[in-house]
Amino acid sequence: MPLIPPFENWYLRAAGLRRVAGALRLPPEVFAALLAAPHDPSPDFVVPTRWRRREADHPRYARFCYALARATRARRVLEVGSSSGGTSSGWARALGEAAREGEDVELVCVDNDSYAAGVYPAITAHNVARAGLPSERVTYLCGDSAVALPGLRERYGGHFDICLVDGDHTFEGATTDLENALPLVRPGGLIAVHDVDPGRAMAEATPAHPAPVYDALTAFASRHALPFCILRFIRKHLAIVRVG
Repeated sequence: MPLIPPFENWYLRAAGLRRVAGALRLPPEVFAALLAAPHDPSPDFVVPTRWRRREADHPRYARFCYALARATRARRVLEVGSSSGGTSSGWARALGEAAREGEDVELVCVDNDSYAAGVYPAITAHNVARAGLPSERVTYLCGDSAVALPGLRERYGGHFDICLVDGDHTFEGATTDLENALPLVRPGGLIAVHDVDPGRAMAEATPAHPAPVYDALTAFASRHALPFCILRFIRKHLAIVRVG
């Protein structure tokens, strides 16, 4: 297991609850698992040759995904917006460890390969496999999440322990993904939403929705009376919503 850089763990310890906003209180086991997790859940992670470095949110973002899945004993994860697998690799390592412990696990990824064409699912699958999750435990769906997610309801209704929404960043797109993800998550399960920093300028911003994903999140949570918190120590902020 790679050594965790002292500064990284110092930062996370210092962040603590001070960098978590909102009514939802995550179990303390989640933060303990984050501190105990490897700094980089997928040290063999690769990116396309045209990229100068791995995605900016990796490995801290992936490290949190790994810790969240391990701490909550998640066995079934849905990810909307995978790209090269920066977060998929975090889920994959956690689910791979659970599988080796005898658990039945599953990861379903949805992406339309628009962020960087030619990356998903080939490079994604490589990174997921290197993180330790066998290919038979993963499903890669290619296409628009607005179409793909409703198509999953019959088979996967109330199925997932965790769903990550990190796809379309317009207000309308994020709202659609959240509404379509909700019936796929079991009661008590979690929906994670990335890019909810209301202070960050986004290309998808409009006069009506200057913080489109944040606005979609807060409207969605209010509409369904769901508690949430925002983890501000994850770059661009990560929200966690608990499904009732």
